[in-house]
Amino acid sequence: MKTFKHKFFGWLDADATRYINADGSEGAIMAVGATVAPGLTLSASVEIGPRASIGPRASIGYGASIGDGEWWISIGPQGSRNAMLTAVQKPEGLRWWVGCKTNITTENLLAMVAEAHRDTGHAADYLHVIAFVEAHPGRLRGATKSDSPCNTPDEPTEPGDC
Repeated sequence: MKTFKHKFFGWLDADATRYINADGSEGAIMAVGATVAPGLTLSASVEIGPRASIGPRASIGYGASIGDGEWWISIGPQGSRNAMLTAVQKPEGLRWWVGCKTNITTENLLAMVAEAHRDTGHAADYLHVIAFVEAHPGRLRGATKSDSPCNTPDEPTEPGDC
């Protein structure tokens, strides 16, 4: 296994290697020390940082896009198709990936849940997850992080400010 230096997250230099997919094709750039379950197929454009671990049958919402520093959460399996649901706090607002639905707003997700599941248990599950994510303190911090004293490197901060 050939190793090389790679810059993860735009700032962290670490030893890396290429994951080899089960079919022999070249997969993700993977930090030495990260673990990936055998048999997974990972796109060559994926990066797996140091200490990350991806277990068997892992799934993050199809096409999910998580930028550097963006808060995200993945929950599931969810709904009638047992899909993973991923929420990402983007600068433009909260976005959702579930099943084949990608980059949708909370308003659109609520409309899809109402149409597809009406007042079933699946609807109740989705509504609970949406409320949980919307109220999550980490997401709220991510939504307002440009106002945080922790993001102004020229100004000293006191312990407990961040």
